[in-house]
Amino acid sequence: MMNNKVSFTNSNNPTISLSAVIYFPPKFDETRQYQAIVLSHPGGGVKEQTAGTYAKKLAEKGFVTIAYDASYQGESGGEPRQLENPYIRTEDISAVIDYLTTLSYVDNTRIGAMGICAGAGYTANAAIQDRRIKAIGTVSAVNIGSIFRNG
Repeated sequence: MMNNKVSFTNSNNPTISLSAVIYFPPKFDETRQYQAIVLSHPGGGVKEQTAGTYAKKLAEKGFVTIAYDASYQGESGGEPRQLENPYIRTEDISAVIDYLTTLSYVDNTRIGAMGICAGAGYTANAAIQDRRIKAIGTVSAVNIGSIFRNG
């Protein structure tokens, strides 16, 4: 499967570089435009784990997908390491979409988002705030903010 590892400045915090992998559909043609899906990993996860697995499978179905490491996690920048901040994680999704909209082969009117576990909760929240997200999918969604507050 064709993929491309990228890094880009987080548009919500220019001191942080986000690391991601873009997966392409079979017979990808960069002169065409494709629907895109942002994949958000679980709390404590990284792009190569479940988010990457879903990204590969969805790319096989014809989507351009991007799995990324959240700020402060994996290969993305930021200190302290492993920070799990719901506000920042939600903003990261919009930052990834900011990056996707710079790519000529992404149809900016057909961007979706999907998250796993805590990433699913962040995805739902991002869709409330970012109108560029036209569809969402969640897998085992968790509201981590509520868990942090209430145990």
